[in-house]
Amino acid sequence: MSNPSHEEILRVPSVLDRLPDVDAAVESVATEMGFDQNARTDFGICVTEAAANAMVHAHHQRPELEVEIRFEKLPDALRISVRDFGDGFDPDRVPDPTLPENLLKESGRGLHLIRSLMDEVHVYRHRDGMQIVMMKKLPPS
Repeated sequence: MSNPSHEEILRVPSVLDRLPDVDAAVESVATEMGFDQNARTDFGICVTEAAANAMVHAHHQRPELEVEIRFEKLPDALRISVRDFGDGFDPDRVPDPTLPENLLKESGRGLHLIRSLMDEVHVYRHRDGMQIVMMKKLPPS
């Protein structure tokens, strides 16, 4: 029996100058799958935010540490995971950016944004880092 999904992997050094490469890859895969402009924009925002967080917070912009981005093309959805190899974090301890005391903080909105734009989001802690898996379904044709 054949596997109906197809997977591609992109690895980029933890250098913020590489975020346009990440965005271009997301745009290409989402376009190929038939997502509209709004969905492609959502994917671009979410994946570049997750990659930037991995580069800055997990890898401290050390270029020898790569961020791994997996694109899994499913028959009715696109699943993208962003994996780092840093110290990790507890997603349940990330402050809610919508609370009044957090509204003016300069960080802490990424995970909230990702959760609001994607259909499904899962955060996994690994022995050697974190993985954020996000999925958006294709609209019915």
